[in-house]
Amino acid sequence: MNTLKNRFFTTTGILTGVLGMVLSGTLALADDMGGGMGDMNGMSNMSSGMGSSSSSPAVGHGKGVVKSLDTKAGTVTITHGPIKEFGWKGMTMAFSVKHRSFLSSLKKGEQVQFDVIQGNNGPVITKIEERP
Repeated sequence: MNTLKNRFFTTTGILTGVLGMVLSGTLALADDMGGGMGDMNGMSNMSSGMGSSSSSPAVGHGKGVVKSLDTKAGTVTITHGPIKEFGWKGMTMAFSVKHRSFLSSLKKGEQVQFDVIQGNNGPVITKIEERP
């Protein structure tokens, strides 16, 4: 019985050590992703924007400049300032759009304001218009 007990504690100790190494590597990688302006940098502090008891996602409000459009993929890349609702720093990132028709009215270099939610596959712009 003692041999079985010793094996249990040895196996548990090994698994705990391995799990600890995996988690610390993941945290180090997440820490490396933080930073200033750049493609997707600073997103380690990004929240999902969804409350645990809420049935509808939180809406973030952003202002930025259109860098590129991909009508085939249904995305727009925007360099935007901070989006406080999600705790995002200013960065350049690609967003999916709720309706591809949004893309037909946008131009590269245009200043825009937009609403964004966290979708299952990343951030989704639900409203976008030229900034006055």
